[in-house]
Amino acid sequence: MKGAALSAGVMALNHRVLDFKSWAQTQAQAPVRRVPTFCNACGNRCGMFAYVKNGRLWKIEGNPEANGNLGSLCARGHGYIHDLYSPSRIKGPLKRVGEKFEPISWEQAYKEIATRINLILINHPPQSIFWVNYPQSNNAYALRLMHALGSPHYFTHGSTCYTARNAGWNFTVGSLPSNDLAHSKYIMIIGRNPAGGIDLAQVKKIAEAKEKGAKLVVVDPRHNETAILADDWLPIKPGTDLALLLAMINVMVKEELYDRDFVEKKTVGFQQLEDEIINYPPEWAEKVCEIPAATIVRIARTMAGFKPRALIHRGYHGAFGCQYLNSFQTARALAIANALLGNINREGGIYFPQSAQLGELQPKHPVPEGPKVPKSDGTGIPGRYPLGAYGDGIAHAIPELALRGELKAGFVYHYNPLRTNPNPKRVIAGYQKLDLLVAIDTVLSETASIAHYVLPESFYLERDEAVDTKHSGKIAQVTIQQQVVKPLHDTKPGTQIIIDLAKHLGVGKYFDFDLEEANRLRLKPLGVTLEDLRQKGVLAVGKEWKEGFDKLPTPSGKVEIHCATLEKLGYPPIPRWEDPLVSPDPKDPQSFRLLHGKQAIHSHAMTANQPYLLEVSRRYDLIRLWMNRKRGAALGLKDGDWVRVKSMVG
Repeated sequence: MKGAALSAGVMALNHRVLDFKSWAQTQAQAPVRRVPTFCNACGNRCGMFAYVKNGRLWKIEGNPEANGNLGSLCARGHGYIHDLYSPSRIKGPLKRVGEKFEPISWEQAYKEIATRINLILINHPPQSIFWVNYPQSNNAYALRLMHALGSPHYFTHGSTCYTARNAGWNFTVGSLPSNDLAHSKYIMIIGRNPAGGIDLAQVKKIAEAKEKGAKLVVVDPRHNETAILADDWLPIKPGTDLALLLAMINVMVKEELYDRDFVEKKTVGFQQLEDEIINYPPEWAEKVCEIPAATIVRIARTMAGFKPRALIHRGYHGAFGCQYLNSFQTARALAIANALLGNINREGGIYFPQSAQLGELQPKHPVPEGPKVPKSDGTGIPGRYPLGAYGDGIAHAIPELALRGELKAGFVYHYNPLRTNPNPKRVIAGYQKLDLLVAIDTVLSETASIAHYVLPESFYLERDEAVDTKHSGKIAQVTIQQQVVKPLHDTKPGTQIIIDLAKHLGVGKYFDFDLEEANRLRLKPLGVTLEDLRQKGVLAVGKEWKEGFDKLPTPSGKVEIHCATLEKLGYPPIPRWEDPLVSPDPKDPQSFRLLHGKQAIHSHAMTANQPYLLEVSRRYDLIRLWMNRKRGAALGLKDGDWVRVKSMVG
């Protein structure tokens, strides 16, 4: 019997081996399906093709038609796709019970959330409810939900990123422009690092301009990845970028290097600028920003020599975003310096991208009335934050409003304020004070970990999403994110979660549609079918960009060097020097200014748990603090030492 069993076992083993070879061959020869979609590893949302084989994701490639990346994909895009199969993903709705989470059904989650919000609304006004997110293609539906509930409190991450920059451009030229990098002959980039950011299309265009002989100047305290391509690297003292720009404007005005014809016909307030700018010669700026006066003069003269095909990058976060008290005036000075070059909406300069206007859902699906009260954070209110954008609000005011009892319940979607907002202890205290916190995420982030309910969104490769027009350029584009593989767990797309919440909260009449119908209605004015968009992933729509402009969306219709609106609101109508709110103590050898640069392979906290990307960080020793060599030596530090960094908030 033993011999017979052994023989049978060998036969069975051989059968399995033969079966495995046959199976492997079948799998290897399986057909491959290509799905156009968009990456979700960071806010750039690059166009890509995802390939599926045997029902699993096989590989991804960049979509060359997409404005935002022009066919390339970065390391974080390739790394983040592995999170589709990550064991850390939330596999179904969760409810906090004591200190732990328990799995529940979607229906139970929706019912309990709706019940708790309705109980809150019995004793508190609608504006006690808020929604905050890092904007996705479906952000219009989140705003619609808040308005349906009667609340103005839709927030984005903007106030911890780009709000001041946007306001600076809006109050100078009326809207946020783009950079025509590929056709520029002289490019200056201040506090922006496209090669580490990463903005793949911008890096390609900078390289293209360099190949044609363009000069590149990078202004950054760090020798960042983009500085590798630069002809000049200016290691400026942090927080003093405004001084550099004021001095450059001084040189252009004093030496009459500006575009006189453009200034006379297309700007207002040049005379007031002349009167103010005499206060900021290069010699003054050298003492403030630590860039030699001779260098400032040389850069200003050389740049002006290439006008109008010269530009100073429109900026993003660093010097112009939320970092400094003077960030708004720095953004204004940036816009004015570009205007003096006569490059506004000119080839090789700063241009206004073409934008596609998506259609509305009404009259078939009515729009809720706008809220009857302003935002409690003071956005748009004279005397408080009148220059803030209603569509963004001030996200880092949420904890304070919660601690004061003005906010009682909130939804946090595709955002992790406990990790990314200033003063963590205060942020945690505020969010924990809420009567109800609902997190919508794919993993148990720091914010999700303190929520009352966690609603798991499908991974971006598992879901269809709202059509979008994020990437605009010299011709507008409409895009779509599509499902590549079936959901692995009990998760739902973000838009579907918003629609379901609305119906359970009693405002379903404003959400009586599904995603497909909404997408078709929004595409209708563009003359694009959903089928065509699904096939390509991205489609060009509308007219091509044309050089020049007749009238800007400003009160005067011109570039507002002197801004009367700002003067009425109590702000300087012409940029003037402002010190940063706080600065290192020059007498204290251990006092520094803390900056953060990006690792080109990571997206803030979002990819921090991605094992492949984390291994790259370790292998190339990227997890480190950068410090001036002389300052480090004075403290007795050597490369590789561990240090503790602290401030008044952590």
